[in-house]
Amino acid sequence: MRGLLNDGIRLVLAHAIRLSGIVLNVRQRIRINRFSANQRRLRCAYRLQPDTPVLSYGPRVVESIRHAAARVGSDARFAMTSGSTGEPKKILYTSRRLRHLKFAFSDMFARACWAFRLRRSSLYVFSSFQRDASLTSMLLEEPRLPPHVSTLQAPYRVQQHPAICALASDYGPAAVRLWILTLSNPGVLYATNPATISTFLDELQNNWSQSSRLIKDWDNDPHRFERAVHTIACRLASRGSARRMQLVATSSRPLSMEHFAPAVRAYICWTGGYVTPFLDRLAVHLPSPRYRLIPMYSMSTETIETETVFRDGEAYFLPIAAGVVYEFTKADELLTPDQLISGETYCMVVSDPYGLRRYQTEDLFVCTRIMNGLPDLVFLRRSALEYSFVGEKVTAEQLTIVFDHLRTQHPLPHGFLTCVPSLSPTPHYKLVFISETTVTSHNLIATHCDELLSSLNCEYKNKRASGLLGPIHFVQTNAANFAANLTNSWETQFKFLPLYRRTWESMSSFERFELAPVP
Repeated sequence: MRGLLNDGIRLVLAHAIRLSGIVLNVRQRIRINRFSANQRRLRCAYRLQPDTPVLSYGPRVVESIRHAAARVGSDARFAMTSGSTGEPKKILYTSRRLRHLKFAFSDMFARACWAFRLRRSSLYVFSSFQRDASLTSMLLEEPRLPPHVSTLQAPYRVQQHPAICALASDYGPAAVRLWILTLSNPGVLYATNPATISTFLDELQNNWSQSSRLIKDWDNDPHRFERAVHTIACRLASRGSARRMQLVATSSRPLSMEHFAPAVRAYICWTGGYVTPFLDRLAVHLPSPRYRLIPMYSMSTETIETETVFRDGEAYFLPIAAGVVYEFTKADELLTPDQLISGETYCMVVSDPYGLRRYQTEDLFVCTRIMNGLPDLVFLRRSALEYSFVGEKVTAEQLTIVFDHLRTQHPLPHGFLTCVPSLSPTPHYKLVFISETTVTSHNLIATHCDELLSSLNCEYKNKRASGLLGPIHFVQTNAANFAANLTNSWETQFKFLPLYRRTWESMSSFERFELAPVP
């Protein structure tokens, strides 16, 4: 009866969200029509002149952010970036800015529910169980258990409750996620990083006994759990949840999503950059047409870079976020959005009231088409992702080509390849394979990687021949362990890149991965 009542409320919420999607879609069209006028107004407000320099993150940008923080006083907070650069950046946020950011996501979600006719709009976000300094963690802060209606629409919001955090500590995050998903049976999944969903589903497949242990204990003896957990379970219950819980508890083999969360029909995640291996893996776990992939708009900790526009079943990405001035560079020329040409690649420059004036994001976008006079922008890659010990200047683009060759010529299981520079004993690069499945041909793959990189980069080849650079070393670990050594926010803030600027030695505990097998 509790599940039936909860689902009745969820149905009402779904209708309300779809109706709001219609209103928000009209609002977005008006904003698109007013875009040029708003950009002119913001240029004046931010005092942007022809001679205002374009700046990358550095002392001048840090000083500008500090002045902006001083203006807002005690409301100033700082979000840390994920560290695709050598050191994380500190970006200014206020309560008002965080509210606007939450609204931007809710706006996109409501319009997606209307555009794709999603009947069940309850949303499960793969948020972290731990607090950190990331922007995502700021957005998901819950000082107390949210209202009942909120948990029906967004069951992930219970994850900040101490009782649920205790379960995650005892059983592991995957087990708690499975428990929440089976109880609440949401309609949509979301993770900024598709690797987060992919890793969760892989863990169910590879470690079902551990992942299902919480549900088995709940099914066998629910009285062993504290009262707060039972209260949360009642809030999350959906029609048929008891039957699904028993199905999971009694299954000796991994169950797919359609068995423990059959209402899921869509998943939202970022599709730009280097995440193709994880999108491919998700397509295996969540095959089309049963599951629809809804691409996420581009967003960095610094700013919203594009907004998603849904038209006729397609997603467009326009640079129309409120309060942001957009400019683009190409061949040292500074361009406005209306000057972009379809098929060309540009680097985005942004200005906002939080200390960024003509800030060089170093994010490259390809303009795929023009919509209502504005460019449809798809994130391509970081523009300055390279590393050099002695002038070899190894780039992410070169490594992406190398990794594609390695995947076609070696029987690598599902996983992600990346390179990390290492100082000891001789400067060299570590080829890191991130996967739950162990690979045995380490030396062969490392040697082949060395040869392929030498064929693409003559300076690397010369430095290897002279002994200034040592050979590539192969290392394997899993996604969570790798990310934990780069950032404290694996599920909220981590980015998979083909190359990292941070050295191996600055990562807290990597050396053990060369000796220990993948768990």
